[in-house]
Amino acid sequence: MKVSLIQQRLPLRLCASAVSVALASMATTTSFAQETEQVVVVTAQSRSQQIQNVPIAVQTMSGAALKDIGVANLGDVDAFVPGLSIDTSQSVRPSVYLRGVGTQDFGIGTDSPVGIYTDGVYTGKNGGSLLNFNDVKRIEVLKGPQGTLFGRNAAAGAISIVTNDPVNRVEANGLVRVGSHGTRHAEALYNTPLTDSLSLRISAVTQQDDGWARNAYNGKRMGDDGDRGVRAAVRWQGDDSAATLSWEHEVMRASGPPVFSLTNNKINYGGPATWTNPLNTQLNNDAEPDMQGRTFDGVTLRIETPLSFATLTSTTAYRHYNAQNWQDNDAGANAATALSTGIVESNATWQQEFKLSGETGKINWVSGVSAYRERAASVQSVSATTTSLDTIINHSAGLSPYATLTALAQGLGKATGNAALQGVNLLGQSWSEYMHDKGEYRAYAVYGDAIWHVSDSSNLTLGGRYTHDQKSFSWYNPARTASGLDTTLAALNQANFFPSLVAARLLTATQAATLKAVTTSNIQFTNPGSAKAAFSADKSWNNFSPRVVLDHHLTPDHMAYVSWSKGYQSGGFDAVGVNGQYDKELVTNLEAGLKGSVNSLGLSYGASVFRYKYTNLQSLTLVPASATSGIPVYQIVNSDQKATGVDLEGQWKLNRIWRLNGSLEYLDQTYDHYVAPTGVSLDGQPAGAPYLSASAGVAAKWPVADGKADVNLMYGYQGKKRCNADTSATGNCLPDSVVGAGKARERVDARVGWTAASGRWGVGLVVSNLTNKQYVSVSTLGSAVGSPYVYVSKPRVIALELRAQL
Repeated sequence: MKVSLIQQRLPLRLCASAVSVALASMATTTSFAQETEQVVVVTAQSRSQQIQNVPIAVQTMSGAALKDIGVANLGDVDAFVPGLSIDTSQSVRPSVYLRGVGTQDFGIGTDSPVGIYTDGVYTGKNGGSLLNFNDVKRIEVLKGPQGTLFGRNAAAGAISIVTNDPVNRVEANGLVRVGSHGTRHAEALYNTPLTDSLSLRISAVTQQDDGWARNAYNGKRMGDDGDRGVRAAVRWQGDDSAATLSWEHEVMRASGPPVFSLTNNKINYGGPATWTNPLNTQLNNDAEPDMQGRTFDGVTLRIETPLSFATLTSTTAYRHYNAQNWQDNDAGANAATALSTGIVESNATWQQEFKLSGETGKINWVSGVSAYRERAASVQSVSATTTSLDTIINHSAGLSPYATLTALAQGLGKATGNAALQGVNLLGQSWSEYMHDKGEYRAYAVYGDAIWHVSDSSNLTLGGRYTHDQKSFSWYNPARTASGLDTTLAALNQANFFPSLVAARLLTATQAATLKAVTTSNIQFTNPGSAKAAFSADKSWNNFSPRVVLDHHLTPDHMAYVSWSKGYQSGGFDAVGVNGQYDKELVTNLEAGLKGSVNSLGLSYGASVFRYKYTNLQSLTLVPASATSGIPVYQIVNSDQKATGVDLEGQWKLNRIWRLNGSLEYLDQTYDHYVAPTGVSLDGQPAGAPYLSASAGVAAKWPVADGKADVNLMYGYQGKKRCNADTSATGNCLPDSVVGAGKARERVDARVGWTAASGRWGVGLVVSNLTNKQYVSVSTLGSAVGSPYVYVSKPRVIALELRAQL
């Protein structure tokens, strides 16, 4: 397979271009939320405020802008939001980082320090967090701890997705795209008043394609999308009160993530120095099943009613999803390396929040209480064959038990004339192990936040949230499942096979017992305390997360601010290691910034400098196979990290036709204290986040051919990862090698369109990943069988678009 790659280093002219646009244009947000004015309203502080008056580093994207550049979900947004990184290699198990902080833990026992919220409702970190955008009004990315207003799962920041409410007028529109790789994308919206006070809004979206990579193993295509969703909302608007009831349903089905071999589909334990370019290797995945899927349903009821002293808002939400991910983990169809994993997850959450907001004298205040309950269950599996188990065990212990027993059985059969023994073959038999996890979680919080207007130009904000978390978790890892092997072993035992080997002096009694035990013992999920029955654990945490902000308007259009805030991430449990527990995480952030606008120039800007210290950041790290462990194992690790950084953002409306926008983040993130599972001390070394990430864009609209033409172009850049002694040795960070893991990334999305003068229909050309760059991320799980692999990002997609509206 031939795939073009970005050069090892981003061309200096492109880097300079990104920096110059971000600085010279002082472009603040990538939002084209409003075409006729630059006022962008956000709810970052749980109040509706103009973005230029919010003393937080916040970046927005409007729903219209997302649609224009073909963004389907959050996984397509990170390239254009500096400091945000979302790994969607596995659609139902995304990994989200903000300002370098996130987690690799994919189990149900933990949360992410980057909270994702839809209409104020927490969406979790696994199957329910990466839904396709459906009638989205805007996205707000809030950087730095947001625990006071958003809760315990926003220690590094928060991503707030806001959808459109029903309105009291008729609206109807639709969109269809057809493009390369069999892309079919369609959206439809209908809004209508039912009565003078009641309105209905229904929207639907489908995103399908045929995949971009051909699997040589079975001839099928992989890397496809298959997502369908519908959203319906009813809003009642009284004289003073209002209520909105919404329901969202989504079904996703796709092939498992395609994985490409780093060893050219050969067994190779030589490590990163011997790896080859995976993009020159044929895709050859033999896992069965090999698919990803999710079924999601969510219901939200929001009621707003005025009281004599404040406005009361009640938010009640229920979310449920089932998700599964099955994939190949050796990137080859070699019987000696057969290895695959699967996870099936079910999750249900209930949330209730009561919020009071009001203004008393010089104080604008918000207070509230919230309750959260979650029930989750998952089954994780590891599947291999006795042939690949021989590969694993032989590498770690110099023994191939199934080949040895097969040879002994056939040899004994020939010596004794036993035809049944002569036909014995223990190789090629399937083998699966399972870990059953169940979790039940409760969280309760009370919070308050007050903005005191000290003077006409100065404000002091004081806020805090007290949170109590309770978590219960259980593990159960039964004996391996190997029906074919068990049938053969039963026949051997009935033939008195092992005693016969000892009697014939082919094995000692100890050797025979060892070989017999190997055939029945788990090799991955081996904890004896949870092998017969579930093992349970309970733990609770308490925390108070405060924030203090002082902002001062230097002029009516320019504001300076300084803030100090703390964030909290509740502890949890390791879904793989029995009784593995995480303690709570804490972060302290100090930030100072400027925001403002020069209306005469059509320019708005934002700049901030920050410094944070993150204590006890915990994650799940894959420890490579060693002489004492034949298969890589996941291990809880904790680290203390610190970072200093700068954010620059802005937007420049040059004239009625042209707009420029851009943003930039510089981040210097290092470990304060961390000893890697390999024993390497990484104190003072980089934690992995790049120094620089940036985005820049241009949008234009002008009359042409009795209609209006438009162009949107977005460029995103992420610098190469900063490797340390551990990630370089394990191969997870090799930006300057032939593998290219962690190299600098760029992405360009574009749209060229034309809309009729009536505004009722239009056509367009939409291109995602215009420069056709593909990048890799390394997984060493396959190193158990000498076959590590990579995930690969998607290539360019070109689609023709037709839009229509009433």
